[in-house]
Amino acid sequence: MKQRNARAARRRSFSRGKIGTLLALAALAFFPMPCAAQQPEPSAAEPTVSLRYYGEIGCDHCDSFMSKDLPAAERAAGVRAESEAVDILSASGYAQCEKELAARGFSFKIFPVLVIGNNVYQGNSAIEANLLPELRYFAQRGEYRPEQSRPAEATKPEGGKTRGLKNLAIVPVAVAGLIDGINPCAFATMLFFMSWITLRGGGRKRVLSCGLAFVAGVFAAYFSIGLGVSGLLRTASAFTAVKAALRFAFAGLAAAFAVLSFVDAARARAGKASAMSLQLPAPLKKAIHKVIRDAARDGKPASPAVVVSLFFVGALVSCLELACTGQVYLPTIAYMVQTDGNVAPIAWLILYNLAFLIPLLTVLVLCVVGIGLNRVRDFFARNLFLGKIALGVLFAGLAILVWVS
Repeated sequence: MKQRNARAARRRSFSRGKIGTLLALAALAFFPMPCAAQQPEPSAAEPTVSLRYYGEIGCDHCDSFMSKDLPAAERAAGVRAESEAVDILSASGYAQCEKELAARGFSFKIFPVLVIGNNVYQGNSAIEANLLPELRYFAQRGEYRPEQSRPAEATKPEGGKTRGLKNLAIVPVAVAGLIDGINPCAFATMLFFMSWITLRGGGRKRVLSCGLAFVAGVFAAYFSIGLGVSGLLRTASAFTAVKAALRFAFAGLAAAFAVLSFVDAARARAGKASAMSLQLPAPLKKAIHKVIRDAARDGKPASPAVVVSLFFVGALVSCLELACTGQVYLPTIAYMVQTDGNVAPIAWLILYNLAFLIPLLTVLVLCVVGIGLNRVRDFFARNLFLGKIALGVLFAGLAILVWVS
């Protein structure tokens, strides 16, 4: 009996041992223990090339370079590239590009710009011709390609566009700003503001300081709005479908405004200026007049409190007027974004807004030197027809420029 019990105990112990061994083998199969033999041998470091690419966000060719051309060249050369893409149409990106080129003894001619090792390549043709040779040279020798011969300063940019012709792209921006400044919305508001300032008295010094504060507020608000809108449009244009939709929308909008401007010109000629379509709605007019009337009232002429308050009044009024002046501003910004210009976007916006202020500053100067506002108002009313014709021509030109740029 004891012997049978002992044999049964040994069988149970052996079975438990077999089960434990099987569980252990299964655990090793699914969760292998690390061992020195399983560690891979360290491989040689893959050659890495550093390059910087200055291009336009939303540009089809630029997007193709980063997503297709560069990876294909990496594979063909057997080298890895650490690339940095910089938006050359931003103020900081353009300044960075100019600074880097100047440090290497180059002048900026055309974008995109590729900086790799000892060389700088400007324009799509130069980049496409030299990207793969640069990467292969580095893969074979472990160092950057020597500096290649520099192009002559008079080299004509690709596509037949000279730098002078490209700079002419800013002309429509200046013209648009100037015509927008004589827009009935902005011009009439400035006349109302100057009338209010004059009635408060205080002499020419007060009129001049208050007028300059108001105009400075208008400039600050318009410039800030333009900077934000242009950045938003450039970011949205990174998507090809969105870029095409924006081009169609702004070109169509400008064309519609051109037709309405010509219709308004006919109404102005017939003495029906109050029936014009492109003007501020009555509630916005009342709101603007209320903002101006409720501005800080200080008995001291040109006191700091008055000057500061009128700066903010100008900024607020310009935001309210955007429903009317934005009809010119927004298509012009779309043209800036679409244009392949080599001027920093901040310069385009400054130019537009300075041109926009010329008519407003003219009213201020006339008021300061003693020209009656009634004479200025009568002159504007007599030439309202011509102003609307000018706006119509401007809108038609912007529609074409936005579409083809």
